[in-house]
Formats: sequence, C-alpha cells, structure tokens
Amino acid sequence: MPMVFSRNNNKLAAGIESPEGLIELCGFDVYMHQDLIQADEKKPLGILREMHGDPGSKGSLRIASNWLASCVNNHANCSPTVPGGQILPKRVLNVGDETTDPFLVEPAADSRSGRWVALSYCWGGEPSMKLTKDNIGRLKQGIPLDRFDATIRDAILVTRALGLTYLWIDALCISQDRDSQDWIEQSSKMNIIYGDSTLTIVAANSSSVIQGFLKERKLQYIPLGWLPHKVRPEEPLYSLAPQRIHISPSWNSQDDQITGPWTTRGWTMQEGLLPNRLLFYTSTQIIWKCCTVIEYERGVKQEPSKEVVHGFIDAGGTEIWNFDTFSKFKALPLYLQLIPETSLSEKYRLWYALVEDYTPRRFKYIQDRLVAISGIAKIFGDLIRNDEYVAGLWKQDIVRGLSWHVRGAKLIPSKTLQGFSVPIDRFPSWTWASVGYDVVVNDHARQDGLRSFSVIEDVQVNLVDRANPFGAVRSGNITITGPIFRLSRLYNKQWQCKETPMSALERYVSNIVEEESIGEVEERFSSSNGQFAALQMLQHFPSIDRRLDLLILEGTDGTSNGITIYRRVGVLSLQYIHQRFIASPELVKVREVSKRSLRSRLGSDSHRRSKKLRQSKEVFEELVSEPWPRQTIIII
Repeated sequence: MPMVFSRNNNKLAAGIESPEGLIELCGFDVYMHQDLIQADEKKPLGILREMHGDPGSKGSLRIASNWLASCVNNHANCSPTVPGGQILPKRVLNVGDETTDPFLVEPAADSRSGRWVALSYCWGGEPSMKLTKDNIGRLKQGIPLDRFDATIRDAILVTRALGLTYLWIDALCISQDRDSQDWIEQSSKMNIIYGDSTLTIVAANSSSVIQGFLKERKLQYIPLGWLPHKVRPEEPLYSLAPQRIHISPSWNSQDDQITGPWTTRGWTMQEGLLPNRLLFYTSTQIIWKCCTVIEYERGVKQEPSKEVVHGFIDAGGTEIWNFDTFSKFKALPLYLQLIPETSLSEKYRLWYALVEDYTPRRFKYIQDRLVAISGIAKIFGDLIRNDEYVAGLWKQDIVRGLSWHVRGAKLIPSKTLQGFSVPIDRFPSWTWASVGYDVVVNDHARQDGLRSFSVIEDVQVNLVDRANPFGAVRSGNITITGPIFRLSRLYNKQWQCKETPMSALERYVSNIVEEESIGEVEERFSSSNGQFAALQMLQHFPSIDRRLDLLILEGTDGTSNGITIYRRVGVLSLQYIHQRFIASPELVKVREVSKRSLRSRLGSDSHRRSKKLRQSKEVFEELVSEPWPRQTIIII
C-alpha cells in the first residue's frame, strides 16, 4: 500500500491509500532555518522557524530581540505613556557587559528617567544573594556574573542581549531585612515597576531561583535536503546549496500554553497582567505576548484582526469575555466606556473573575495575599473611578461582594493551608482573603437588578500602610443593618426527625452543614451554646425561580457601643420555584422545560436535591409568614 504525503501550509500529513480512501497515519511540521525565513519577510513562506536547542544561543536571543524591536517600533498601544522613558524604580541592577560586572544602582531623583526589564520568577526557597543593609555597598561595587543564582544570571544575559541596561529583581532591589520598611514601600509600587517596564521576562519553566530558565531543549528534527530553483527570474534565490529544512512530529498545541510552577504562585498573577510586554521562557519554546500580538519561537503568530476589534465594539464590548485574562485586563478601559454606568455587574465583573483566578494561587507567607494583588487593584480602581477599595472588595458593590463563597461549599469553606490552619486574625472574616486555597466565586457577579435587604452603614479598614489603601490590612469591620434571625446553633443532628421542634430555616441549615462538612461536623456548629445568626442579603427575581442569599454569621461575645459583633461563616442560598407564576399554557411549557433542565442537572442525586428544594421553599414561606426584625450588627 503506497505511502502518500499531503502538504497544508507548514504541515505534512502521512497516510496510505486504501480501497476505503486515504488513511492518515501521522502528521509532521516543516521547519526552515530562521535566516532563510528572514531573508524575505514580506513574502511569508508558510514554513515554521527552526528552533535552537539552547534558548541562550545567539540565534534564539536574536529572535527575542527582534520581537522587542518590532513592538517598540510598530505597536503604539504597547508603548509607555511617558515619551523618552519612564521613571526608574528606586533601585535597579545595571547588567554590565562582557567586561563589566553587574552592579546595583540607586538613581538620583532628578536623573531617574530610563528603560528597564523586570523579572518574574519563583523563588522556590531563599535566593543565595538578597539585598540587605550589610551587603548593599558590595552590590553597588559589582558582583561577578557566576556569583548570581542561575535564574538571575540568565535574566542578566537576556537583558544584555536585548540591548537594555537595567534589570529589576525583587530579591536584589528591595531590602530583605526583617525590620525594613522598604518592602512595604516598594511592594505598593508593583503597578509601576511591572506596568511601566519596557519588558518583563517570565521564567515560566523554573520552580526555583537556583534552576535557571535557559535550559537545553530536546528537539526532534529530521533534516531534509532541498535544492531551490528559480521558477521566475524575479524570485529571490536564497542559496545554491541544499537548505536546512527539517520535519518533526506535529506540535502539541498544549505546549503553546503557559503552564508550570509560575502559573500557580500568588505574586506572579499581577506580574503577568501589569506589563504591556512579556517574554516567556517555557520548557518547549520562548513566547512573546504584548497588547498587540502573541508570537511563538517556532514561527506561529496570533493577532486580533480588525474584524475582531470592530466586533468587540459593535457588540457593546461583550467580546471581551472570550479573551484570555491578560487581554481582558488590557481591554477593560475600552469595555468600561461601552457599558451603561448603571450596570454594577458589568462594572465589577472582571474583578470577580480575577479573584476567581487568584485565590487558588499559593504563597510562602499567606499574609502577602492582599499585597500581591494590590497593583491590579490600584489600576482597576483608577479605571472604575469614585470607589473605595476595602480588603479585596469594593465599597460601592460590597453587598454583592460579601456574597462570595468557595466553589463546592458555600456555607462551610475549607480553612486549611498545606495542613496548617489559616491565621484568621490576618484578614477580616468578610473578605475572600480569609479562606484557604480554594477557588472563590460570586454567583451574582453577572446579575443586575438585585434587591438588597441589608444596608451598609459603615466600613472601616485598619491598614498596615496608610499610604497604600490597596495593600495589607491589620483588621477591618463592616457595620450593616438588615433582617436578622438568631440561631443557638447551626447544626442539629436530629434535623431529619420530623418530631424534633425546629424552624424550617434551622432544619435547612443543618442539612447544608452536614452535607458540606468534611468528616465530622465541627463542634462549634453543633453546640447549643452558640451565637449564630442569618442575615438577609440579596434577592434575585427571574421569571420563575426566586432566589435569596443569607449571610451566616457567628457571634464573638463582643459588642461595640451596644452593637453585637460577628464573624462571617458563609452563604446560605435559598431557591423557590413560584407556583403562582403558572397561569397560562406558555408559562406551563416554560415550567416543564425548567423541570426537565433541573432533572438533567440533578442526575443520580435528584431525590436528595429535590428534598433540599422543598426545604428551601418551606424557608421562603416561613420568611413571608414571620418577617425578621431589622437590626444593626458589626462583622469583623
């Protein structure tokens, strides 16, 4: 059976002819030496660029340098807003050259205009060289290149190859002394340090500063001989010798994704969103990402076409939600101009999406959680205008913001971090920062027209640094007034016994606590001496389903000016399908569709979940017959 090869752009498909037709066996990518591709840039050859096994080779570094030059010269929306260079950070590393060792620089306030590269990487332990008051003089004198940790050494080499002088690295440009205020000051400027950088290098393929990112890669190229010839006299003749043409197994599209330890660290999220230009070093290739294009070392290029940009505007900005997080963040200014000012859900939707991406990320010190997103928060706050940021939430939308919960457990969230309990005094209980490394979501992030039962009277936050409202907090409290129902406990193990005297709410809460608890229910939830409460928060009225969120709270035995103080436990969601809406054949049909959809979602757990829906309905009916008194409380 004869082999058949077919070509489609830069790919070859290998197969065999059979009586039933062509049977494809495998695919190959076709690569050409980069010098030949660059010989006629205006006439794309449709063939991929041959990559180098060593990402630190001159050829590979030249690719990165060409990307930067092309962006600087051609992409107006990627350039800094200040012509002639930005204000340099307080400290930068002069990378030197082959004859000059790198050395630390503290630019004078009147001569700090310039360009710099920032480095985003995983510490993976303690760097062997950090800035302290004891070694700052030695760093200013110069340090031999081989004395630096591998990741920092690689970043210095790349910065030199890009033709830039200054490199910013947190371990060497922020004082690491325990008693230093420098860290508090500089950590509040990440939006400037990364956002105004000419370029940020991302060591995505390294989990530790000692590993480095210019690592040799295994390439599976098979060379092919090819002697070009002129079909028409005006065509260029690259060479009369056989050219460097290779084939390799078809590229795995997963290798175009940014994965690895860098994507799971808390600090790196804003470091990957704030810059306008990013140079990623992955285990398979280098990748360029800016506000205009994404380019891959192997020669693939992605860029939003004019049709997509116009479609984004014509659709009222809705195309933004099809973008990746980086593109959504960069498109936010345009998006905010297109949405109605009255739509709080659209105004804050991206923030809740960012929190959802951010909360699973890990920290060496969990207390850095709010600091490590402060740069994003500051830019977001500048864009939405006229709102106050309070420990991860926004005051104008704080009733909706308080309705967050961890995915899979609304009422009993996980509170463990790598086997250790979260120090709850690090954060107020009402902020999403107070839970473990679970994904935090907000069910109301996309909903307008919500009815709020509670009113925010006051929000107070005790900041670590008063000059930085987006940074770390020592404590915080919310004074809120709304319908409240007090509970002696959240869980009664007799809740399934109909003879046990309990309100519909108490029975329903016990069911949820039992369902969401891992192992035994915590004793504090089942003790009859507890001081719990349910506060009515938000109600949503679609055509058939009626939904209500209750904030579940736990007393602290404390008061302030006679007002009871609570901590947040979680959210209790009630759902009620109104029978009285069914008044016409059309609505009956809608209800049947809703029931079928509900059954398909419930699956094998339909009996248990149907029981919960009945309990939820009973709680609604109980609320109508016995309205709760309105009271003012404080949540810390």
